[in-house]
Amino acid sequence: MPSGHKATVPEPTAPVGPTLAPKPSPAATGAYSVSNGTAECIKASVGLTMIAKNGKTNNLEYFNINPNTTRTVGMCGVWVSTLRISFEGGFIRFTFTKSGEVYYVSVIEASLTVPSEGVLYSGIKSDQLFSVPLGNCFKCLSMQTIEMSNNLQLLLSSSQLQAFNIVGNQFGKEEECALDRNKRLIPVTVGLSLAGLFVIVFATCAIYRRKRTSSYERI
Repeated sequence: MPSGHKATVPEPTAPVGPTLAPKPSPAATGAYSVSNGTAECIKASVGLTMIAKNGKTNNLEYFNINPNTTRTVGMCGVWVSTLRISFEGGFIRFTFTKSGEVYYVSVIEASLTVPSEGVLYSGIKSDQLFSVPLGNCFKCLSMQTIEMSNNLQLLLSSSQLQAFNIVGNQFGKEEECALDRNKRLIPVTVGLSLAGLFVIVFATCAIYRRKRTSSYERI
C-alpha cells in the first residue's frame, strides 16, 4: 500500500425514527378509513399525539402523528371492526364493537419506539369509549387524553369517528361529546347565575327602600 494513504472510515449512522418534542404543538387532523371493498366500515377524522413520560427525567415528551406518512389497514366485521394506523416507529389500533343498537371503541392499542432513547413505549386501553347509536358518528372538538400505560398517553383532537352503518361513505348524525357540551353550557349557566344574582340584589334593595319609607311615615 502506498505510504500516506488513509482508509476512509464511514461515519456512524444516526438512529432513525420518531423524535420526541419537549413541548406540545397542534397535531394535524388526518382522514383514515377502512373499506370492505365496496363501502367503508370505519371512518375517522382525528389529530393524534402520543405523550411519553421520559423514564430518566420524568418529563413529558410529545410526538404528533403526521397523516401524510401513515399507512392504514383494518378489518370490517359484523360485530367487530378494526382500524390500524401505522407510521415509522409505531402504530395505533382502534377496535370498534357493536352491541345492540349502539357501538363504541372497545380497545385502543399504541406502540412507539424511539431509537435515540433506546426506549419502547406501549400501552393498551380496554373500555367502552365514545359510545353512540348505530348510524351516528362521535364528534369531539375538545382534546381527549387517554391513559394507555404508566408512561404513555394518547391525545385525540378534533375527532370524528364512525363504524358500522356508514351510508354513502359519509359521516352520519353527529353525537356531541360531553366535553364540548359542558363547554357550551358553562357560559349559559354563568349567565343565568349572574341574572339570578341581579334579581336578588334588586329585590333586596327594593325591600330595604320600602322599609326606610315606612320608617319615615311612622315618624
